[in-house]
Amino acid sequence: MTNAERKTALWTPTYISLLVIGAITSTSFNTIHPMISKYATSLGAEVGIAGIIAGLFSITALFGRPFGAFIVDRMNKKYVLVAAISVMGLASLGYSISKNIPLLVIFRILHGATFAVSGTSTMALIASIVPRDNLGEAIGYYGMSHIIATALGPNIGIYITNTYSYRVNFLSSGIILLVAAGLLSRLPYSWSRPNNTENNKKISIGDLISIKILPLAFIGGIFSFTNGIVSSFLVLLGEERGIKNIGLYFTVLSVCLFFIRPIFGKLSDRKGLAFILYPAFFLVALESILLSHASVLLVVLLAAIAKAFGQGSAQPSIQAACLKKLEPSKSGLAAATYYIGADIGQGIGPMIGGAISQAYSYSEMFYFCVFLLFLGAIGFTVYNKREISLQRELEKSHVAQEVNS
Repeated sequence: MTNAERKTALWTPTYISLLVIGAITSTSFNTIHPMISKYATSLGAEVGIAGIIAGLFSITALFGRPFGAFIVDRMNKKYVLVAAISVMGLASLGYSISKNIPLLVIFRILHGATFAVSGTSTMALIASIVPRDNLGEAIGYYGMSHIIATALGPNIGIYITNTYSYRVNFLSSGIILLVAAGLLSRLPYSWSRPNNTENNKKISIGDLISIKILPLAFIGGIFSFTNGIVSSFLVLLGEERGIKNIGLYFTVLSVCLFFIRPIFGKLSDRKGLAFILYPAFFLVALESILLSHASVLLVVLLAAIAKAFGQGSAQPSIQAACLKKLEPSKSGLAAATYYIGADIGQGIGPMIGGAISQAYSYSEMFYFCVFLLFLGAIGFTVYNKREISLQRELEKSHVAQEVNS
């Protein structure tokens, strides 16, 4: 297939529609997520409890994704995604009527469970409509729709909340999600039902989690851990240290990511995962160090640039590597397994971060992130050497078979 043919195969109406809908959905999510911790404290929760409520979203998603994978690989991916986004919209509307912590927790759990199915079905849809050799590039461009959302969402959420109220912010977010679900229902997508044997077989652990992908999932989860801490506590950090306009962090991050995502998506397809990950570990660690000492906005913005180059290159590359490890018919399983690590990191990050910051300070919280990133780099080195060794053994086996034949 020529480069021109690949670009034609990539830029289909269905793929472009997914980019637009992904931007809408992600914008809605990002107007809510940075405000949840602060909203919980406004309802009377302590900082540690607020961190647990923020992280509960991803913990719920963690347990929902394996079953979401089983559904996605056996049903029409488009309609699974429509249903998931619709319920996410209802959960967002539910936040607006949450006047106490227990009710907030209920809608947080509902939001997290359907978010899990949404992310899995989206990645499975992308994997089913683009060439496998271009998966890294496709995910990189798809990530650009989330970049726009990351730039707009938090600042929109902060503005609406400060100008009007939390309730108006949650209501507008829910309406946006319901609109996105309606647009998605008109997406051109062909689907054929799996054969009866595959569709009717009993569920097994292999249908829920891919052991082959778990190491990459947990490596990706370390990046998500730092992301969960920053997104949950950056606003509170700014208030404690008197850093004004700290929402610009998200703007600078997004502008940098807009240019970085496509470049590193292509590089991961051509150069491999190790080429991307080692610099990424260093850069995200640098972000944590900068934030731990930040007392002025400039340092916060430098941290945003470091994160953009680090996490912005690492996570889509890991996603693409996971999707390539399994056959296309198991794209839902591959996506769901990847997100297990992301959900664990995003979920326990705010919980552990809240506990550390309450017992010590935000500085110790960010240095704990540096320690985890160091362990992640060591873990990836072990994994990568094992993969190289297995590949060499496989090549020797093929050569031996050719000689014997």
